Amino acid sequence: MGSTKPQLKTEFSIIYESILKGEEQDDRVWEKLFLIKVNVPVLEEHFSELTSNDLISLKGSINVLFKKCVQGLREDHCIKSLNILLTLSTLVKCVWRKDLGEGFRAVDVLVGFDQAEQTMSQLIEEIHKILIANKIQELKYYALVFLKILCSASDNVSQNTMVEYLMLHSLWYSLCKVLVNPSLRSSLGTHSLSLLAILLNYRKNEYSNPYHIKVSGTDDELLLNGFGEILLNYVTRYNSTVLAVKHTNQATYTEYLTSWFWASGDENGPPPVDLSLLLSLYEIVHLNRTFTSVLTQTMSAAQGEDQEGSVESHSNLLSSFLTFSSLVFSDVKTNHTAAMLCFNILLCITEDNYANAFMHDENQVFPVFIYRTKLRHRKDATGDTAPMSLAYTLLDLMSEFLTTNLTKSFPTELYSKCYRVIHRVLCYEKKSKVRLNYPWNGLWNSVISAVKWSNSLELDSPEIIHNYIQVGKIFNMFVMYGDTFLPNPDSYDELYYEVLRQYAVFDALNETALQYSNRGSHYKDLCRELLSSLHNIRALVNHFAPKIEAWSKTNKISTPKPEEVMEIVRSNYDSLTLKLQDGLDHVERYTEFPREQQFYTNLVRGICGEIRNGTVLSVSSKDYHKFTTATQIGE
Repeated sequence: MGSTKPQLKTEFSIIYESILKGEEQDDRVWEKLFLIKVNVPVLEEHFSELTSNDLISLKGSINVLFKKCVQGLREDHCIKSLNILLTLSTLVKCVWRKDLGEGFRAVDVLVGFDQAEQTMSQLIEEIHKILIANKIQELKYYALVFLKILCSASDNVSQNTMVEYLMLHSLWYSLCKVLVNPSLRSSLGTHSLSLLAILLNYRKNEYSNPYHIKVSGTDDELLLNGFGEILLNYVTRYNSTVLAVKHTNQATYTEYLTSWFWASGDENGPPPVDLSLLLSLYEIVHLNRTFTSVLTQTMSAAQGEDQEGSVESHSNLLSSFLTFSSLVFSDVKTNHTAAMLCFNILLCITEDNYANAFMHDENQVFPVFIYRTKLRHRKDATGDTAPMSLAYTLLDLMSEFLTTNLTKSFPTELYSKCYRVIHRVLCYEKKSKVRLNYPWNGLWNSVISAVKWSNSLELDSPEIIHNYIQVGKIFNMFVMYGDTFLPNPDSYDELYYEVLRQYAVFDALNETALQYSNRGSHYKDLCRELLSSLHNIRALVNHFAPKIEAWSKTNKISTPKPEEVMEIVRSNYDSLTLKLQDGLDHVERYTEFPREQQFYTNLVRGICGEIRNGTVLSVSSKDYHKFTTATQIGE
């Protein structure tokens, strides 16, 4: 039998074996090491063989390696800088992967507490130089990758002690230089925004995060437009990709049923949402009200590629985001987190007066595509593309969400946010006396259908009662203030007709309130509020129902036609008595803390995990050739 010859160890492997044995290295070894192409799998294998105790005992050697990396970056040498960034990225991943307990222990193993402040400040300064200087873009890319790995090293970013140094020595200016440069923005913009999203969530409710202060206070037009262009490009590409997948997968009804059981990672299914970019959009919209003007301005966006390259379209971010949201809402089971973010963004937008004014401007109309889920009772599942005001499109989007997510695993919180968006729109219209020419009966039916379904599930939670109270507010807004924003008097007749036609739903809701009021003190006040919000609905029915019944007996007709019912309503308006509800047009401002705190903690935890597990530290031959042909960075 032939014997297999043992593989010869590379010089790279031999040097790291020596370092991780705790052996001292002379200057010639360090000089040589950073000129050798980094073999990331070999380096990871060396660290995987070490236990947590081994790492702690080798702290001195690892500290020296980390410090030599920082010193090497100062030499302004292209190949060295690339190899050092790959080494640092691998080093951070491998050390944090070990169970070292608290985050400060990982910092001690990597840098050493006694020199952490000095070493980290020097490292951040060198990264800053790479990002702002006239150096090749590929090196800037690996610098951003290192920063993302550094920030995502721990599941809980607020417990990642190394991020504290990025608070003390801010990289805001460096990121801005990338975002305002058109060339850098196109290649590095998404990485910059993903990094910024994580930095913004570091101890955000505990102290003044410097990145929060910068994002909320900036009015730099170039910077805000840079944010908008990156996000518009992403949203537009996502929309075109998902629509192409959905078009490809159009099938018979039997095949449609099988699509319900798609695995999340099915290669034939739509691509996953980039939650880090969606989070960055949320943070910018939430923190910077000046950004609203960027949302509404028309920009060019690359939406795909043809045979000759990129295909550009012209749109505004808000219009494209509504299409994006409709695609996310069409598969809430898979995109629940993304749907939450979309609704939170819409909540922020609809409480902004400038955004509301723009959306309701009759001179600002756009052909926005809203994806409509295929349903058995709906033959045409295509989206409307006729030019409409964005307020019209937004209400269509809310109506579509209400109609197409009636499942047994009812997404109560998402419905709550949907009702709040609708209520915000109504409050703006009432305050500004804007009469939107919208077919309101479709929205009324969607809301009533959602209430009917959720009430049939007999959900036992205070949150569902909150939802019903919101529904009561919505209908009371129409009943009490509809004369200020409904397009014409006939709309009032149609509203009353719909309430009378589907009163059984409201009657069942009233019974639910009475039933839940006996389940404990935490329900009692909520149910009292719900009963109060249903008072005018009951008064309306109690007033008109006898008159309709009397008319039917007189005319010997068992079921009056809709137009006959509306004529009875018109004839008996004057004698109707309604109760004024307090605070109907009061909008509770969106706040992240404490209601949303856990959601964002979990979201950032997931994003950090995806970066940590999904980042592949490798350099293509083409890119490596660029480094080898440059004797100094930028040449």
